[in-house]
Amino acid sequence: MAEKFSVIGVLDGWTKGDFPGNQEVQIVLNSHATTADGRIALTAQLATDGEVDHAVGELIKGLESARRRAKENIRKTNSRILSALKSAQGVPDERE
Repeated sequence: MAEKFSVIGVLDGWTKGDFPGNQEVQIVLNSHATTADGRIALTAQLATDGEVDHAVGELIKGLESARRRAKENIRKTNSRILSALKSAQGVPDERE
């Protein structure tokens, strides 16, 4: 099953030589449905307590996964940028 949420960052495509910055991310919906009055529906129509519990549990799991991916994206991108800046200044990379 496809993830309901994705993480996108403003510097996801950053490469050495690009202007440096700090990564900022957004958690976005991969897809959605709308109700008859145009509101975004996060779940299918639910008719029982069990369906509600399952749907909310899946949303929570999806958001927790997106949280982990967002933090990892920020950490990795900022580390890559910092490493490139240090390299350009002749500062040795502590990771080596």
